[in-house]
Amino acid sequence: MDLRKITFLLIVSSIASLFMRTIGTLFPIIFQNVYVVKVTIVVNTFFILVHFLFYVYFLREYAANRQQTLRIGSVLAIIGTFFLAFIYIKNFCLVFELDIIPLSLMNHHFDAILPVASSSLYLLFFGIFKKVQSQKEYRMLDQPISLAIMGISIFIVLHLIVLINFLKSHKFNWLEHMPRNIAVGTIPFIVFAAIFILYFYIKFYEFLCFYGNRSLKVHS
Repeated sequence: MDLRKITFLLIVSSIASLFMRTIGTLFPIIFQNVYVVKVTIVVNTFFILVHFLFYVYFLREYAANRQQTLRIGSVLAIIGTFFLAFIYIKNFCLVFELDIIPLSLMNHHFDAILPVASSSLYLLFFGIFKKVQSQKEYRMLDQPISLAIMGISIFIVLHLIVLINFLKSHKFNWLEHMPRNIAVGTIPFIVFAAIFILYFYIKFYEFLCFYGNRSLKVHS
């Protein structure tokens, strides 16, 4: 397994996760079927684990011999993905009735705060990546990185809506579980934000296919 293959898996799992989320929000009745819920949780958990591997491989294979700032950015992205992975794995354990997470960690404060923190760390990563691009990267990746920054910024706003709602009402709801007008009304923002980020992964995959995935090949 290498970064290029991981990136391809991330593209596929991102599309699957976005599809399941969009369909589930538009047609919530499908989640009355427990098997649909379990399939969705498995897809989302696979997505976040691949996402985690992407940044680990990015650090190990791509950023290892680059500027220290890019390595730091990669570590921040790994931490951000770990935050999200905690939430996804917690949901996985709830759905499959696995009693392996302490009750102290089941608090909804984590659900409300960690996505904001995670997206903020992703924003730092992409901001650093944009700043330290090589000439080859700039030609192929500058626009995709900018779009990823836009997409992540949109997600930060959406996560802040969830956080503010939690702080005001003391009840936790994901966007898709909020009143129907909010759940459906935010779908276009979620879709566009996800597509912007997905576009980066697609172009980065093309970049790896064209130049190879070793950082030493992109300096010239």
